Amino acid sequence: MKLVLLILGLLIASTSAQIRTKGGTLIAKEGESLTLRCEVEDPSVAIIWRKNTEVVAVDDEILDTYGGYEISMEGSTSVLTIKRVEPINSANYSCALAEPEVSVTFVIKVQVKPLVVISPDTGVYHARVGEKNLVITCHVKEGNPKPGVVWTKQAAKLPEDIKREHGGARIVITEVKKHHAGKYNCLAENIAGSDRATIDIHVAEPLQGEREEKPWVKNEDTFIPVRKNQNASFWCTYDGTPVPQVEWLFNGYKINFNDEKFKKTSETAQRLNGYSKSTLTVGDISEEAFGDYACRISNKLGSVTAVVHVSGRPGPPQLSFDESELTWTVRAFDKILEYQLCHRLENADHFLPEDCNSVRVKKSDNNGDDKWTHTIDLSTFLEHGNKYHVQLKARNALGWGSMAKDALHVELQRIEKEEAKGASIISIISSILVTLVTMYLLF
Repeated sequence: MKLVLLILGLLIASTSAQIRTKGGTLIAKEGESLTLRCEVEDPSVAIIWRKNTEVVAVDDEILDTYGGYEISMEGSTSVLTIKRVEPINSANYSCALAEPEVSVTFVIKVQVKPLVVISPDTGVYHARVGEKNLVITCHVKEGNPKPGVVWTKQAAKLPEDIKREHGGARIVITEVKKHHAGKYNCLAENIAGSDRATIDIHVAEPLQGEREEKPWVKNEDTFIPVRKNQNASFWCTYDGTPVPQVEWLFNGYKINFNDEKFKKTSETAQRLNGYSKSTLTVGDISEEAFGDYACRISNKLGSVTAVVHVSGRPGPPQLSFDESELTWTVRAFDKILEYQLCHRLENADHFLPEDCNSVRVKKSDNNGDDKWTHTIDLSTFLEHGNKYHVQLKARNALGWGSMAKDALHVELQRIEKEEAKGASIISIISSILVTLVTMYLLF
């Protein structure tokens, strides 16, 4: 009886323990090769390799031909090789049997050397004594584990009046002074390696006898289309004497860089020929970050603001009218799905739902850029002789955009019936006269 139980136990163990290899966590460096081994008791059973939930290989056949994999069998061991490890290979790889359904998992963590860039990316930054809030940011573009970032100044100690923000990645000079001149290094380092970038700050004295001037600011656009979950950059140009201070606001409030939607946001400044430029970059912009961004420029003589609306939804249309044709242009990166044309009589107060019509998008509306242009004949929707206010908006996958900044005043010219009637009478009289003259000549 004991012998029967022992044999039965061995049979149960052999059917439940088909994979001899144990899983675990593997550390790999970017650019190296990595081999995963999966030993099975019965090599005749189909062996399936997965990356997370996607099938990479079955037995000796590679299904993911773009992943840089090799597969082979060494006796009863299936060997999956990643020829060149990339950051995308940080994933859970599993070796599974088709029957019975058993698997082991290898957690791969790829160590990636840091890659850094400095913004502004001019290499040399020209500042003036008295310039306010000079911001320089060290952007870590790559790196795993997350690198530490350190700013240093060549041949000198980092000035104590320089503030460090965003975990040391950003330095802020509240007011530029002569001792801030020099070369600054940004060093990012992790277990996989390090990277360094340098910016040279030149500081010039203010011009003697310089006349004080109120600040001015301008931007090129009032609307900027963006793609959701991608980086979005916008800027303003400005100047003034004394050197103005720059602040960015979102929907009327100063931007909080600790806010979740602005954690990947950076602000840079650049001195150009006769003016300065401030650039705000919102990393991986979300729908919550769509809205009005204001660049506020201030010095002791006053404050001015330039506002730009930033969104992934369609922007406000630009409308134009010629005779009976209405033409509009809408800016958006994501495909426009529909237009809505609304009209009301000039003395009406509101656009009613029944006075709005859907207009289909044509393939010819867009040439692959962010501009969508469409033309329609308004005589299809409006009566001749009446005065109307016309408005329009567009929709894409993210929703409806805003209407045009101002409603368009239009009037389709009335076809004068009296003129047509008079022309008809003249024609009849002419025919009668021709007939009379003809009869006179005959007799």
